[in-house]
Amino acid sequence: MEAKKQLKYIIAVTLAVTSIFIVFLLFKSNQIMNNMNASETDPIKVLILSGDTLNDQSWGSLAYKGKLLVEEEYNAEVEVLGEIEISTEVSPTVEEYVAEGYELVIGHGREFSEPFYRIANQFKDTQFATLHGDYLENNLAVYTFNQNEIEVVAGMAAALKTETKKIGLIDAVDNEHSDWGFPKGIKKINKDIDLIYEVVPERTDKSTAKNVASEMIDNGVDVIYSKGNSYNQEVINYAKEKGIYVIGYLEDQSYMAKDAVLTSVLNNVPQAYMAIVKNYLNEDEMISEKRILDSNDGVYGLAPLGPMFSEEEISIMEDLTNQIIEY
Repeated sequence: MEAKKQLKYIIAVTLAVTSIFIVFLLFKSNQIMNNMNASETDPIKVLILSGDTLNDQSWGSLAYKGKLLVEEEYNAEVEVLGEIEISTEVSPTVEEYVAEGYELVIGHGREFSEPFYRIANQFKDTQFATLHGDYLENNLAVYTFNQNEIEVVAGMAAALKTETKKIGLIDAVDNEHSDWGFPKGIKKINKDIDLIYEVVPERTDKSTAKNVASEMIDNGVDVIYSKGNSYNQEVINYAKEKGIYVIGYLEDQSYMAKDAVLTSVLNNVPQAYMAIVKNYLNEDEMISEKRILDSNDGVYGLAPLGPMFSEEEISIMEDLTNQIIEY
């Protein structure tokens, strides 16, 4: 009898423990399902602001491509607004969208850095981030890319193809006195080559960029590196007309003038948006600092060399590139 009682006791305890374990599993499963359902019904809401148009080939179009990539990869609702007037529309636009539940606001360019800094404390529960810029706050981060290595290679390509020993660079931001790659690449090939540097800060100012290119060509420049995003097409078309070489920017721009474009410095800006959203979703990674994205983040590269390069020049480029860039 005593053995039967012990057996019944053991069975009762086993059933009780099993029941508790099953209830626990059901509870955890319900939690997981609820979280999954919540993530399906409550996407992260992201606002991207650009001062540029969202048309093809524009700087602003890269913000729209970033939206598509983020929505494809994450459970996210992304709104992109173009042609934002920096001085008057940033604060009211942010206020409107924050009231609608937007929690991450990204500025498409350094021009949003200072305006975001001014309003960040008004929206303490909102995370701000800018592509490029210098201003930081508790809820304001900066993401930028260090494309120094790639521009060294682009400088070498330009130096190999200049016959006049004069290369022009049209920039959208004044980097003339910064430590950057393009001039270094030129000097690796020939220290006697002159670099003529000009800044056209308004990315959509096609007429000014064309006039600057015209002056450079009149002064003997036979290779131009144009970094103006929207005005690149104007510069490339003009260079083709004048029979000189160019280096494109942001995307492979050889389709505009196959026999004129030496190569292009590629900026995969949509990948920067992926990095921002990824860090935001992992809260410990979204901190107020300037983050330098690199080739591991997939944000830059160099387009293939054009048909104007000889086999010997391609070999020179490959050897020097392997010395500079760690793949």
